[in-house]
Amino acid sequence: MTEVATHCPYIGLKQNRAIRFSTSTAEHRCYISGDAMDIPVDQASYCLTQFHTQCPLYMGSVAAHNRAPANNGAPRKGTPRERDSVAAMPSADAYEASPDVYEEDWASAQRAARRAAASLPRRSGGIPTSVYGLVIGLLVVGAVVYFYAGTLLGPSAPSDTAALNPTQAAFEPLPTVAPTDAAVLPPVGDTPVPTLPPATATSDPAAIPPVASPTTPAQVTAAPAQPNPTAPVATTVPATPEVKDMVVRLVYGDASGQLLVPVQRTISVPGKKVATAALAALFTDPRNGLTRILLPDTQILSLAIIDGTAVIDFNKRPTGPGDVRGFAAIALTMYQFDSVSKIKFLINGVEMPTENGIPYVKSSLVNLWNPSNLTLTGSTAVTVSFVSATSKHDVTLTKLIEKTVNVAEATARTLLDGPGQYSAVLKRVIPESTQLRGIRIENGVVTVDFTQPFASATDKPAAVRTVARSMTSIAGIKAVQILVEGAPLSNVWGNEYNKNFERPPTNAE
Repeated sequence: MTEVATHCPYIGLKQNRAIRFSTSTAEHRCYISGDAMDIPVDQASYCLTQFHTQCPLYMGSVAAHNRAPANNGAPRKGTPRERDSVAAMPSADAYEASPDVYEEDWASAQRAARRAAASLPRRSGGIPTSVYGLVIGLLVVGAVVYFYAGTLLGPSAPSDTAALNPTQAAFEPLPTVAPTDAAVLPPVGDTPVPTLPPATATSDPAAIPPVASPTTPAQVTAAPAQPNPTAPVATTVPATPEVKDMVVRLVYGDASGQLLVPVQRTISVPGKKVATAALAALFTDPRNGLTRILLPDTQILSLAIIDGTAVIDFNKRPTGPGDVRGFAAIALTMYQFDSVSKIKFLINGVEMPTENGIPYVKSSLVNLWNPSNLTLTGSTAVTVSFVSATSKHDVTLTKLIEKTVNVAEATARTLLDGPGQYSAVLKRVIPESTQLRGIRIENGVVTVDFTQPFASATDKPAAVRTVARSMTSIAGIKAVQILVEGAPLSNVWGNEYNKNFERPPTNAE
């Protein structure tokens, strides 16, 4: 028996399409058209029940709803996100590709734009089909007349239209590779086909003057052309795309397969296609004990960035049924680039249905941890860093806590509380008995004062690193000063720790 859906699959939050609440809220949006729309119907009667299929938007009234003027005809503006509801997470880990050097030219291509547009939902309205038919008929008649006139008048000068309007491909096609046990590494650039040199033209036959003879007529023979030993030989060297080493952020699974772990890796980027190179690198073997969360025989058919949306087409689902970790890893990897704000997945050219847990819209929420089952709008998100059980990686958790305006203090106390339900895969590096004595923020530097047990941490670099990474995740915080019982940390650990600690690199390989 088919299970009846208890809510509409197109409902989600304004901030994150992949999250919805079990009760009605003004933060809900309808994504049936692909874009966030206000919900004009009673959510409790339609969106959050099994009767969502009877909703006017679900049954096809979405076009009329989209065309209805809002705010008396004025353009609708987004509501700014309140800083005290969810802490803004700075993109300190994000690699920012230089737009003037590494901008990927996808949007100008026509062929991929039509291909991507085919996967988008079509809206009703527009020009009637009969008008299109009339225009096409007139074009056909004009072509026939032009061809007939050209036959009568003779050949004309070649047209320059093709030269002025070359067809370009917005999608970057990647060759199909037979499945293997190793990761499929789609090439990030096409190798130009070398052009054969033109055939060398022989000189005209040389005429030998006739020999004077009263009986023998003059004979003309052709002499073979002699090559010029000094003439240069024409050769064509295939163009090689420029290759540059760049540091990008890649996201893999931790040793347990429960959490996502970002790493910084240096990769080779041919032809300035940094997003394509980063996506291909996700299919390489992870290092230092991390696990693969993408199927190795998956093939990337194309990647295009159109109006801020990264459209990625695979030959098959890149993860197992119901497993969204791979999609989240791909999305978080793409979101490090300023040109990407949304993500869309295709399977053989067909858009994949949305699934909960995939960040289709750019978000800083990584490894969301909600032990108290709070709502996103009624809570505060704090980001804290712990060390993996193997001590090889730092892992970030985004925990939802009771709503507060004292985000810095809440972050420090959440860090001291420990990893909670993830204690089996993450460990404490700050002694459990450590308490927070005080905290203050001045000129972008947060000063955190701990009790004496902090000084007994056995892994000193890891203790400082987790404090610095957690506190600099708060908007406006650039560095951290650590005190123990009101005195500088250097008093107990030496002059090496007599400084303010900035955000450390993220798992640099």
